Amino acid sequence: MKIEDAYKEFITRLQLILAVIVITIVGYVISLFVDTTPLSLLSNFIVGLTLSYSLVASLAGYLYSPRFIDQIDKIREYFPQSTALGIILGFFFLLFSYLSTYIGFLSFFLDGLALAFDVLLTPLIFRGISFPKLMKEIKVGIKSDFTSFLILYVLALLSLLPLIDIIAIPLNAILSYLLLKEFYPFI
Repeated sequence: MKIEDAYKEFITRLQLILAVIVITIVGYVISLFVDTTPLSLLSNFIVGLTLSYSLVASLAGYLYSPRFIDQIDKIREYFPQSTALGIILGFFFLLFSYLSTYIGFLSFFLDGLALAFDVLLTPLIFRGISFPKLMKEIKVGIKSDFTSFLILYVLALLSLLPLIDIIAIPLNAILSYLLLKEFYPFI
């Protein structure tokens, strides 16, 4: 399974959490200035963008350099793609928060599923793959190693929880990269 490999890689690069901590704190500070009710339009998008930037920083630290400044430079380099993923993720968070009045706590699991797909998309934006091809790649990746996808989903759920997200986000980014790399060596 790829989770052991991802864990080993994460342990050797613990400095990846620094960028996640900084991005998360900035996201929380910005959230303080907007309406933070679950149905708030802005708070859902801020959470989506914060998670997306954290994933890009973690993956950049894993693939290129674990130095904090290099991770921030990669966020700038892939800013349009990571912002688009964050906005899409924020839209799903908003949609699921409105659905929570009907489905209750199940919206948390839907948020985790949306984040899991965002996590799978993140390694592919580093290679400039088109959206239709992205969806095909994700289906093949899930079918090939469903157990790793379930672990990725659980890590996505944990990424939605404060403090645990500092460890879950980088581990999730590394796992998604390793999962897709096994079947697509060009990544």
